[in-house]
Amino acid sequence: MAIDPRFLADSGHEVFTGNELLVKGALETEGGVHLLSGYPGSPVAGFFDVMSDVAPLLKDKGIRAFQANNEALAVAAMNGVQMMPCRALVAMKSVGVHVASDALALGNLAGAHPQGGAVLIAGDDPWCESTQVPADSRFLCEHLRMPVVEPGDAQQVKDWINLAFKLSVEAGLYVGYIVTVAQADGGGTVQCRPNHYPQNINARQKVALDTAAVNLDRVLLPPRTWRQELKMNDRFAATIARARALGVNRIEPSRENDDVSPIGFIVTGMGGPFLRHVLADLGLAGQFPILQMGMSYPVDTALVSEFSRMCDRMIVIEERRSFLEKQIREGLFQTLPGRDAAMPPAEAAGIASRIFGKSFPDGLAGIPETRGLNPSVLAQILIPLIKATEQIPAALRNGRLSDELKRIRTASKPKLDVVSGRIVARTPTFCPGCPHRDSSATLLETRKNLADPAYMQRVHGRGPVDLVAHGDTGCYTMLMFAPTEQLMHNYSGMGLGAGTGSGIDPFITNKQIVFMGDGTFFHSGQIAISNAIKASQDITFIILENGTTAMTGHQDHAGTDEDMFGNRHYIQDIEGIVRGMAGKSPVIIRRLSPADRAAYKKTLEATILADGVKIIIADKECGITYNRTVLKAERKTIKEKGFLPIKKHMNVTQEVCEDCRECTKQTACPGLTVVDTDYGKKIDTDLTWCVNDGACERVRTSNDYGTSVKPCPSFEEVTVIRKKRKRYMLPNMNLDKLTDPMPIHRMTETG
Repeated sequence: MAIDPRFLADSGHEVFTGNELLVKGALETEGGVHLLSGYPGSPVAGFFDVMSDVAPLLKDKGIRAFQANNEALAVAAMNGVQMMPCRALVAMKSVGVHVASDALALGNLAGAHPQGGAVLIAGDDPWCESTQVPADSRFLCEHLRMPVVEPGDAQQVKDWINLAFKLSVEAGLYVGYIVTVAQADGGGTVQCRPNHYPQNINARQKVALDTAAVNLDRVLLPPRTWRQELKMNDRFAATIARARALGVNRIEPSRENDDVSPIGFIVTGMGGPFLRHVLADLGLAGQFPILQMGMSYPVDTALVSEFSRMCDRMIVIEERRSFLEKQIREGLFQTLPGRDAAMPPAEAAGIASRIFGKSFPDGLAGIPETRGLNPSVLAQILIPLIKATEQIPAALRNGRLSDELKRIRTASKPKLDVVSGRIVARTPTFCPGCPHRDSSATLLETRKNLADPAYMQRVHGRGPVDLVAHGDTGCYTMLMFAPTEQLMHNYSGMGLGAGTGSGIDPFITNKQIVFMGDGTFFHSGQIAISNAIKASQDITFIILENGTTAMTGHQDHAGTDEDMFGNRHYIQDIEGIVRGMAGKSPVIIRRLSPADRAAYKKTLEATILADGVKIIIADKECGITYNRTVLKAERKTIKEKGFLPIKKHMNVTQEVCEDCRECTKQTACPGLTVVDTDYGKKIDTDLTWCVNDGACERVRTSNDYGTSVKPCPSFEEVTVIRKKRKRYMLPNMNLDKLTDPMPIHRMTETG
């Protein structure tokens, strides 16, 4: 497999996405990175796909790359490699840092190897568009006493990976490297540098670890723990000095650097690129001094003090809550790392009084504490501040600022008429062909039946049951949206759905269920099953085994025989594992395909109504991976025969469809669409989406008596049979006998 030449470039400019920049930055790190690991999640799921693309290069150079079962195990691997002079880089999303925090706390306090280095990439989601909580990894890094590096533009995202390792080595600390959605999903043009690969020690050149030389003081238990803590101020001081020397923290003076500027800006992360964008649009580029705090923790208050002499007021621009601003304010009144005494209180108070961020002077709105920033949001905040600052020359506060503010506010008004219903707002849903649609549709019907007194008395000889559904993390988290919202009543995090149920279980008579994907099972879910068995919990686990970690882009897990980097390993069987955990306990375990709705429904009802821990393994491959295989086979057939002998697709007979839309209500499948016909609005299949899994046809409705009736008769499966390729419709033309085109004579005006 050929390697994308961009990742081999040692000079010149290339265009990369953000996740590609992270991988290229690791490849360019001096001395080479020995270990690449982590656990996928937005916005850094693509990091693992990129590593997969360059896996042959990584293997050839002895770089160990693998996806750990969860984030904590990835950091534990990073801790382990610090026993040697090796560099390790792990990546995870913001909430994954929570999972890994125990291992991070121990690893950071024990320290990175003096010739190694440890960097944690934390993917943050300031706008909270794909993350279950509005996490800000900087605060957790502060709690763990890990330095925080926040790159800004695309060049920094790549180059600062190398600098982060330099910071890690300088003080033996782990470094938290924060990238946001805008950076990871974005990218840009960057200047490339030569790659470096691990030479003396790598996966292809192993060495013996001399255990007698291992520093046992780094095995942390009291009193070793507090002894390490006493060194922290000196380690911070070394990190601060190194960050300034490397240019991670630096002052960019204004063009008018002889004068004190009315305003100066202190930026970190995407605050820097957003600010420069806004100032350039306003014609104010270079007019104000900027202090770039690429390392926002520990804070370099001495540099802030130096910067304060260049401007009257300092505006801190950062996304989400006040972190850098808080660090500066607190640091001004504390003994600085590397100094014997704190700054004089009067001097510290004077500087602090001129710092603004989440609140602006003169009652103006400051940088928002919730959600994120972009140039438009920032411009609407900064323009009023600049206009109100009379010390800024009038020539710079001209009408252009008002015009720009008006233009942005006009452009920001909603354009789509969703409220009136003329445009329908679509909620997130499963992909066409997703096996979870079979499970959820059947569960909806089962839930309705279990709550029906007449049905329950007639079929099961008992009273109704109100089914409680606990939430978990995976593709199936979209059960929270219509029409399946009654299949997710709470949410506690990945692998914790059953744990949530264990809390309420002793106090309710309801039957309980929790969905769990196979990726989640290997991440942490199997621990919840063990806990449920131990607690004698009354709950049904529905393990959606679709053969991949679909929620983050089809990464591998322990149930596959080869990972995305080409590493082979033994398959771990989910059914075998749960049977092993069950031991001698009376746990019911069933495996079947949810596509067989009748058998699946019967099994679900009987299993849910039984007492104790029950496990159903819904065995059906992910629709995307399955149809990739189907389409690949079809392309091969077309290449060999010139046509497909058989092709099937779902069709809606519009004369039969009553436009009740029960199929859309129960499946929410995007492969179903509404069309205008001679008989009015009808449902139809969108063949650009439809994968012919038949889930829509299998939908059953209930009559007034609460009993299930047959599927909608308007759905039919059409089979197209061909015995030869399509007839070539164009006539056979003798191109050499075509006449020359007639010249076009242009008419000219005459006097």
